[in-house]
Amino acid sequence: MIGIYEIYIDVFLVQNVLMDIQLLILTLLLLREKIVFPRLLGASLTGGAGAVMILVSGMGFGMSYVVSVLGLDAVMLLICMRPPVKGRLVCRRLVMGIIYLHGMVFAYGKLMECAGRIVGEWMAQVIVTGVISGIVVFMLAYRRLMGARHIYDVTLTEEGENVMCRALFDTGNLLTDPVSGKPVSVVEETDIMKGWLEKYPQKYKIIPYQSVGNEHGLLEGIVVDELVIRKEQEQVVERGAVVAFYKGKLSRDGEFQMILNHSLMM
Repeated sequence: MIGIYEIYIDVFLVQNVLMDIQLLILTLLLLREKIVFPRLLGASLTGGAGAVMILVSGMGFGMSYVVSVLGLDAVMLLICMRPPVKGRLVCRRLVMGIIYLHGMVFAYGKLMECAGRIVGEWMAQVIVTGVISGIVVFMLAYRRLMGARHIYDVTLTEEGENVMCRALFDTGNLLTDPVSGKPVSVVEETDIMKGWLEKYPQKYKIIPYQSVGNEHGLLEGIVVDELVIRKEQEQVVERGAVVAFYKGKLSRDGEFQMILNHSLMM
């Protein structure tokens, strides 16, 4: 038996515009973008109109549908976001925005399906919107806490190989390479990094250090092709950065695996 559904275009449009407003507000908060109401309204109307066009086109749920939806999401985000400063950064933020959008759409749909059966559709909308908003608030609070501790995402690159980690910016890290005079950051040693020392002996470094307890020692290290620190609105790129390897854990709770040199963020 085939079911026949009546869809009122005007109702469908209004529902999509209202939903896009909610989702875009939460997404912009996660991206730390300034919310400008005219842009938000314009993006939501564009999203609603685009959803109607996709519906009436009858394209089904194939690859063309996926491409159309992702393209529509990108257009909405570009309308809301401030003018681009750096191409790569904007692309990364655009991808993150689309991930946030679809993550919330998926969560909203699943939660609505469960809650609607228990408390009814209207009450479910209120509850689910509150739950998703609460999750976003928690994520923002956690990120602000990490920002207060100056913890950043860092990527080390050597001959096309990448190592990603969380790094603490420490004004007390004054290590320098005695040969080149370059600042030295300290990272927990991994198997990949051990391999770097074996494959690229010409980049090998020995870094002397002195701890708070007046203990002297030596750390093995390497000159990496690139060290990238990702901040909210920009990224710091240090080419030919010197990195020393630490055999052990740099933080008790595992919140960070690297300690950045103070001069890298000045």
